[in-house]
Amino acid sequence: MDIHPLVLRMPRYLLAAAAAGLITMAAPLTAGATVAAPARPANSHWSACQSSAVGQAPRSFWNRIRSATKHHHDIPGSFWTNGTYRDDIARIVCYESSFEYHAENGAQYGWFQMNKPLIESERVTFPQYWDGSHSDPPGWYEATAGERYIHSRYGNPANAWAHENAYGWY
Repeated sequence: MDIHPLVLRMPRYLLAAAAAGLITMAAPLTAGATVAAPARPANSHWSACQSSAVGQAPRSFWNRIRSATKHHHDIPGSFWTNGTYRDDIARIVCYESSFEYHAENGAQYGWFQMNKPLIESERVTFPQYWDGSHSDPPGWYEATAGERYIHSRYGNPANAWAHENAYGWY
């Protein structure tokens, strides 16, 4: 069996998606060919978060995001003052956890679905992230860790949402 040279250079996520039948290649691969990410199904949770996440977000979520942004100088103020950034944070949290601050998915936790090592890399302990503290309510440290992660990895929420939109994770 001959394997086309471009297939050998395909990213693993595309090879896995093709093997799972999520994407197909109707035409043979040729130089310069591109393979699109799988399309999101209409009427899915994804579509709901894309179109109405801001309206779905509970007041407690907005309070925690505003407070975490305001009280941590390592989180850009634009994460709260820029409407597009706020909307993109809401979309990410809607998609990742449906705004459930105690959401669990395997080893991923909270609004931002972060794992324990990632939480701690953002200078937040897991007990703080999960339960808050004597002075800060649940969700406050989740907002802090999530915004720090977005800032350190993507620069801003718009870039994080674009990555989530393209790959299904951020």
